[in-house]
Amino acid sequence: RYLFGSKKLVWRFWWQDDPKDARVFSDSDRGGNVRDRKSTSGGAWFLGNHCIKTWRCTQGAYALSSAEAEFYAMIEGATRAKGLHSLAKELGFVDLANVVKLGTDSSAAKSFVSRRGPGKMRHLEIRDLWLQQQVRDGLVEVSKVPGERNPADLMTKTVSYTHLTL
Repeated sequence: RYLFGSKKLVWRFWWQDDPKDARVFSDSDRGGNVRDRKSTSGGAWFLGNHCIKTWRCTQGAYALSSAEAEFYAMIEGATRAKGLHSLAKELGFVDLANVVKLGTDSSAAKSFVSRRGPGKMRHLEIRDLWLQQQVRDGLVEVSKVPGERNPADLMTKTVSYTHLTL
């Protein structure tokens, strides 16, 4: 009854021989929880062209800006990707690179992780700045993904079926 009359959503999985590329995408919805106004983080981890893991969780801290909410989502994505990366290697995907490739649709959060220190966001916890060090050491590569091409949007926003083209 719920799906009757709705459009069809199809995810296509392209064939690949041996995935050597693992990527994670992150996104946030600032203040999306209407009860307590906390932000929501969402992400998707891809092995090659295949979506292996998705998540959505409420952020612990109150984000004072959308850039800060995106930054927290990037931290969540990077930590989950590192764990999944380790698991994939234990399962036999030995050709995976040690670098976590992180995609975000936020230019402000991307520039924040590329610099050093808290800058104007002085209220951040020191533990949250480890992502800056990971980027500086070359262990995490951050790239800009257009919002309409970010698969993590599925976990944080209501999207139409025409929105989903990977």
